[in-house]
Amino acid sequence: MTVQEYFGDWSKVVDLHEADRIIRKLSASNHVICPQLKDIFRAFTLCPLNNLRAVLIGQDPYPQRGVATGLAFANSPDTPDAKLSPSLEILKESVINYTIPHRTINFDPSLEKWEAQGVLLLNSALSCEVGRVGSHTLLWRPFMKFLLTNLSKYRTGIVYLLMGTQAQTLEPYINRQFNYVVRIRHPSWYARQKQRMSSDIWQGINSILIGQNGYGIEWFTEY
Repeated sequence: MTVQEYFGDWSKVVDLHEADRIIRKLSASNHVICPQLKDIFRAFTLCPLNNLRAVLIGQDPYPQRGVATGLAFANSPDTPDAKLSPSLEILKESVINYTIPHRTINFDPSLEKWEAQGVLLLNSALSCEVGRVGSHTLLWRPFMKFLLTNLSKYRTGIVYLLMGTQAQTLEPYINRQFNYVVRIRHPSWYARQKQRMSSDIWQGINSILIGQNGYGIEWFTEY
């Protein structure tokens, strides 16, 4: 399969030559990387470009061996609640908002249900070396710059949620005239400070999306 066939419609906004260059460089590296090489661009395969509604950008994939899945903040689908990564636990508590009553809740730790609804889950760098956060930041900068510049011109009305200072350095590449940019702290900051992330952010995103086409993102299911 060629790079263009892999990305499909995303080829309209992705620098395929840069993507191929990065994969070749990572393939030749002696370092163990996160996520696995086959999963680096997985977020694009699960979220069709024509269905895109929001882009969430964090910092780096989880640097622990075998944890990163290719979707920012996600864990494997069979991860029990007690074993969620701290950043994902913060996100879960924020979107559910346990300060109000709920019925039975089902939260998908793989976040694949978010992607299926048009939420692209990226990091400012799509890979890193095991145990070395930030090790591939510069490697991915040209790819992310090209992607955000072209995507925010090609698709309008998209909500970009920039989580943390590293993600927020990408803001200049987003066309704010026809899109929405929201800036918040990275979930890991809340985890370190033992604070709760406000639920208002998810309500705000849905308010924008509902205003555009009448429906928002179902961040979790309740029954």
